[in-house]
Amino acid sequence: MIQIEAQALQHLLLLRRQLAEPCAGLRLRLEGDACQGWRVTLEWGAAQREDEYRVDYQGLALLAAIAHWPYLQGATLTAGARDQDQGIWIEIKAPACHCDNQACPS
Repeated sequence: MIQIEAQALQHLLLLRRQLAEPCAGLRLRLEGDACQGWRVTLEWGAAQREDEYRVDYQGLALLAAIAHWPYLQGATLTAGARDQDQGIWIEIKAPACHCDNQACPS
């Protein structure tokens, strides 16, 4: 399960309430692999897509591709500053990769 720090959750819930358009949830898009690193982008989605699974977390709906949920398990969302940038930060505990053999789960 994804863990969301209280400050990050409150910030995301506030942002969702400020949206002018209907919102199905916060979409987590995962790109990359365990060897070269993961990149997660967040965006508000107006509708849930056929290939997505939805998880409700204390009033916040999270959407992600069904294939991405195994990689998002154990992820942590936090709010704050990193390298002088403010934002929501996601730490993923990705499965092990054997990069020396070029054998990464995609």
